[in-house]
Amino acid sequence: MFPLMMTTTLLWLIVVLIIFQGGVAQSGAARASEAAVLHWDNSKRGASGLPAAGVDDGLYWRLAEDNLLQGLLQLASPEDGQQASVTVALPLPVGGNGAAAGSLTAIKLGKAGSRLSPQLHGEMMYKRGVLNRQAETRLRLPMGIPSRSGKSGEVRASAIVTDPVEFIRSVDLVRYYTAKFQASRDMKAASAGKALKDYAAGRP
Repeated sequence: MFPLMMTTTLLWLIVVLIIFQGGVAQSGAARASEAAVLHWDNSKRGASGLPAAGVDDGLYWRLAEDNLLQGLLQLASPEDGQQASVTVALPLPVGGNGAAAGSLTAIKLGKAGSRLSPQLHGEMMYKRGVLNRQAETRLRLPMGIPSRSGKSGEVRASAIVTDPVEFIRSVDLVRYYTAKFQASRDMKAASAGKALKDYAAGRP
């Protein structure tokens, strides 16, 4: 009788440990995604959410760093997929915050990923579509634990980036260029879109 009780107790402890590990990973993924989108409009914000006076990401960071034109005008080529994306591997290098990738988007993801335990492995992604932007965190579970979604060994959590200032400007930008393209007989939308894409990429 005693060996049976001991075996049952050990099995229950293992099950509880597995559930706990999955919960920790799911909670970490959700917190990292929320932290990434919370300060997306200004990566210089600290833990309090307030940046230092006069410190920001620059006036035109949305234009090139955030793939604004590509998202609005659907300029991504078919081989690039439907969404522009940036990926940062987790855990980050010791003392790293994503700056090594040389991208403002990677830096923002890295700052959020630095909140996670170095024992958690996975990746953070930023995806920009035509109508939405989101930060997604994927963490690998130990021992191939099945997640809630049914996919073994991985948990996911995502958060939507909200930026009212950009939304208003984007609507005005689309309205302006739509009217310009329709009024111009010498300019085609495709050629104008290519010119804007080259401008966003920094090419003359």
